[in-house]
Amino acid sequence: MSFSRKIFILVTIYFLYLLGVYLYINYDKIEVNGVNDVQETEIIETPEVIEPIKYSVELTLVGDFLYEEPYYSALRNGEDSNLYFSRVKKYFSDDDLSIGNMEVVITDGTMDLSGVGYSFCAPTFVGDQVIDLDMEVMSVSNNHSNDRGLAGRVSTYNYFKNNSDILPVGTYDESRDVTKNIIERNNIKFGFLSYTYGTNVAVESNLRYSLGLYRDPDTGVISDEYLNLIKNEVDTLRDKVDVLIVMVHWGDEFTFTPNGEQEFLANYFNELGVDIVVGNHSHCIQPIKWIHGNHDTLVYYSLGNFVSADNVVDRTGETFTNAYQFGLLSKLSVNKIDGVVSIDNIRSIPIVDYYDVNLRNFMLIPIDEYSNDYEVSHYLYNNNFNRSFITDTYESVIDFEFRKSIN
Repeated sequence: MSFSRKIFILVTIYFLYLLGVYLYINYDKIEVNGVNDVQETEIIETPEVIEPIKYSVELTLVGDFLYEEPYYSALRNGEDSNLYFSRVKKYFSDDDLSIGNMEVVITDGTMDLSGVGYSFCAPTFVGDQVIDLDMEVMSVSNNHSNDRGLAGRVSTYNYFKNNSDILPVGTYDESRDVTKNIIERNNIKFGFLSYTYGTNVAVESNLRYSLGLYRDPDTGVISDEYLNLIKNEVDTLRDKVDVLIVMVHWGDEFTFTPNGEQEFLANYFNELGVDIVVGNHSHCIQPIKWIHGNHDTLVYYSLGNFVSADNVVDRTGETFTNAYQFGLLSKLSVNKIDGVVSIDNIRSIPIVDYYDVNLRNFMLIPIDEYSNDYEVSHYLYNNNFNRSFITDTYESVIDFEFRKSIN
């Protein structure tokens, strides 16, 4: 081989070596299109998808816890106290927040017990029942709140605070600090207020600070003073919470129809920015309504009785004696998506207060579990208290949109 040919081969090998090194170093930056066509690769970035931040809380609402003598009598005669709530506990164990109205005061051991005469004071085991049911919020402002005076209110408040995580709402010390009425669940803050039209036993004028009232006790009317009190307390909580709930003891007893005062207050609460109004006192169910405007307010005019263990209702006739024997349990969802709160998935079910012809076996039974055997053995079956009465009343009083099934 000639010297010149050797030089040519060496130069060619060296050139190929340099080309290989170049291609190796720049491999991730080039794209070959055909022969020797090298270009930079275009890099396309995929935009990041930002998911909305969502929180949700499930609420359970029930009406009056009105413990009366027939139930106490059954317990004294050996009835198992665990029976009463055994069929409804499931509704409270799967929620985040349960709300009711405690319409009896709880003794501190020094007060006369009573489940008759429209003057109620319950033994401490009643408080234990409510605690075991897994309630979180109890209104303690109603017409029976002063049945044992300030001592009864303080005793009830202290029993729940010292023995449970239940928040009692509507009883205050001299500071009347409503900011203590705040609970947070799943990053949603709830504020609570509670008011009653008055009490069966008048509250002394120097102690009116200790109870949530919406009427002036001296005149029996909703005065500007009390409207301003409500406004100030709503305003105090409104910017500290996501959801503001007012529990109110109002209206007439034994009627399915809200009166003018209830409608006035419901609209006033709406104007103030209240989200949910939970009403009681009628001892029967009343409508559920939305009030729309600059703000949306869900109003339960009355959930009726939850606990109502009395076979004799001597202030009314057959219809409302029967209506006294069942109340409404409602569930709803409160959602917060990117800071915006909404309420949806509103459902309800009638709960029957069952006791047999011997005034025994007291038990709260959901209507879908209220069998023929329970129906015909109820103490008031011969008073025309039956499934038809319950379902007809429910469907005539509660609008279809709020009768979605819970189960």
